[in-house]
Amino acid sequence: MAITYHAGRRIQGTSTDSTTVYRGETPVTHGSDTVITFLQDGKFTPTSSFDVEYLVVGGGGGSTTGGGGAGGYLANGSANHGVTAQDYNITVGAGGTSTSLSVGNGKGGDSSFDTITATGGGSGAGADQNQTGVNGGSGGGGHSGWNPPATTGGAGNTPSTTPSQGNNGSGGSGATWSHAYGGAGGGSASAGSTATPRVGGSGTQNDITGTNTYYSAGGGGASWFTAGGAGGTGGGGNAGDEDDGVGQDGQTYGSGGGASFVESGIASGKQGIVVIRFATSGNTYETSLGGRPTNVQVGSRYEETDTRKIYYRDDIDFKELDGAEATNYRSDSWYEQLTGETP
Repeated sequence: MAITYHAGRRIQGTSTDSTTVYRGETPVTHGSDTVITFLQDGKFTPTSSFDVEYLVVGGGGGSTTGGGGAGGYLANGSANHGVTAQDYNITVGAGGTSTSLSVGNGKGGDSSFDTITATGGGSGAGADQNQTGVNGGSGGGGHSGWNPPATTGGAGNTPSTTPSQGNNGSGGSGATWSHAYGGAGGGSASAGSTATPRVGGSGTQNDITGTNTYYSAGGGGASWFTAGGAGGTGGGGNAGDEDDGVGQDGQTYGSGGGASFVESGIASGKQGIVVIRFATSGNTYETSLGGRPTNVQVGSRYEETDTRKIYYRDDIDFKELDGAEATNYRSDSWYEQLTGETP
């Protein structure tokens, strides 16, 4: 049931209504705007209608001998996306990690806000069954040549969005182990390179938070006898050097991991992020942690209809009747002690 308000400072709801909700990192002000950053799943709840600017970045892909692809990058660049008074679920994709060099199964998680979904970055290709780089927001790099042969990189902007959310990963190369190069992950601004060693695709800068920051760069491809490919500009993971180097995890939100030729060198993509920015003046939104309301009078009583528990509001928060936090109050005098009034 929804929370309902009755006369006499009496409020009813269920324990589910009282569940704590993550509503983003502490809102900050930049000029005339409010900025809310989400680093985990949560809710954004406008209490009026207004327009927002958004940044939605999927989790970066994990590496194999191919670099991880960047998570999808979607931003509208200005406050032109309308929201209304309702709950908007926020999903923040995790960075991916492949379980072995043989199987590229470390695709990043999707991030979303309202109708906008940024797909997780594709993982680097595993060597089993000639697997290609995995498709995603940006594609993962193909695996290096030599038993089995090199394969192509994964496709970016998959599924397709307009504007594009990412780019392709590059393929691996080399017919012998001494000339083996893994492909690089694609980035939000460019594809993984085809030079040797292969460099990850570049990320994209965005100043929605008030600081111009890179997001969604691709991971570099591995190399047997030279330095591994660098991560893409803006925080893609560097590949491990030569045949025993360790790949570097993605460094900025949505960036792919750098490749390696050793199991211990498998690198992870960096998690995604969601940022919402809007004009402060006249635009209202829910800031409480959810559940029992915060904008009520001292002495208000909240009844959980499914658990039969009762909570009274002091000058700080609701506390359970006879609960551990309420040891200084006697049950039959809560109201009088909190309000100074006689019931």
